Amino acid sequence: MSVKDLYLAEFNQSSWDSFVQLFEKSNLHVDPKWAECAEQRGIQADISKVILCEMGEYALRWIDMKVPALGDESPASYLENGDTNALRAAIMRMPR
Repeated sequence: MSVKDLYLAEFNQSSWDSFVQLFEKSNLHVDPKWAECAEQRGIQADISKVILCEMGEYALRWIDMKVPALGDESPASYLENGDTNALRAAIMRMPR
């Protein structure tokens, strides 16, 4: 079973929706230029909200990095391959 399969198996939409809501207030302080850049890169709004609130502008570089917790793939490759729910599950597991 791949890392993606593990994340997909544990993904729960209602848990993700609740998780994203935690970032509503913080998202008001995110630089609009970062959000626009994320949108242009094809990063879904809910994912963008979380990673920009947590990482700031660094998230726009992180999205292209190979991440060991993603099986040495980049978050961008998850998005490109339609594995957005696996990426969402991985983001919820990130240490805070």
